[in-house]
Amino acid sequence: MVMEDILIPMEREDAVVLIGVDPVGNVEFVRVYAVSEELAKKTLERFFNARGLFPADYLVVSSGPEEVGDRKAITTRTESSLSSALSRLGLKLLSNGVLHLGDARTVYQITMVSESLYNRIAGENAGSPPDYVEDEEPSFEEILSLGVSALVENLAGVDVSQYLPPEAVLLREPSVEKVAELLDAGSVVIVETKNADKYRSLDFPVVISIPPLSVGEFAAELSSRLGMDVDSSLFSEYPPERLNLRNVDALAELVGAIVAKFGVEKEKALRIALRLNRGGQ
Repeated sequence: MVMEDILIPMEREDAVVLIGVDPVGNVEFVRVYAVSEELAKKTLERFFNARGLFPADYLVVSSGPEEVGDRKAITTRTESSLSSALSRLGLKLLSNGVLHLGDARTVYQITMVSESLYNRIAGENAGSPPDYVEDEEPSFEEILSLGVSALVENLAGVDVSQYLPPEAVLLREPSVEKVAELLDAGSVVIVETKNADKYRSLDFPVVISIPPLSVGEFAAELSSRLGMDVDSSLFSEYPPERLNLRNVDALAELVGAIVAKFGVEKEKALRIALRLNRGGQ
C-alpha cells in the first residue's frame, strides 16, 4: 500500500479505513479494519500522515480482533448501525473503499475518536451521568453501536444486548477487577449495572444512565403483555428499582402461572401476583 493510494476509494484485500466527518470535513471518528494487527497499525499511521492529522488529537476507544461472521466484505453499507450512530452525531460515514474478506474468519480493528467527540459523548464536565435519551442527543442505542466501551446504569431493565456491535463484550454486574483487565486489553466492554458508582474508578469513554420506568410506563407495558388494562395506581407504592422491564416480564409470567394453576380470572391472578411480587406487602 503506497501513501498516495490510501485516500483513494478502491477494492482492497488488506485494510479499509472508515471515518466520520463533520459538515466542514473534520475527521472526528476513525476505524481501521485489517487482516492483521500490524497492518492495522501501519494503515492507521499512513492514513493520519496522508490527511495531515495528529494521532495525539485522538483517543483509542477500542482495538482487537473481531469475528467476521457472515460478512464477505466490509464497506459503508455493511456498517449501517455505525452510519446511523454517526449521523445522529452530525457526522457522515465515509471510507477508502471495500475490504474483501475472502476466507478470513477474523479481522483486526482499531477505533479512535477525536478529543472533542470523546468529550461530547462522554459528558466529561457533567456532574452526573448524561441522559442520552433526550431528542437533541444521540440515543443510548446509537451510542452503544459506535463500538466504544460503556458503563450503562440500566434501571429500566432494557435489553441492551440487541444494540451492541459484534466485537463488544456485555457483562452484567461483573467484578471491577475483571472489567479493568478487559479494558487494559483493549476490548470493547459494555458493563450493565444498577450501581454505576461501583465502577467510577474505571476509565469508560461513555457513561449512560437509563432511568427506571414511570408508574404509567410500567402499567402500560404490563397491560400490553397481559392483554388487559392495568391501572397504574396499583404501582404507586412500588419502589423505583422494581419499575423495570424485567419485573414486567416476571409479573406477566407469574399471572400466567396463577391462571394456569388455579383457573382464576386474570384480574384476580394479577392481584395475587402483585402481593407476591411485593413480598406480601
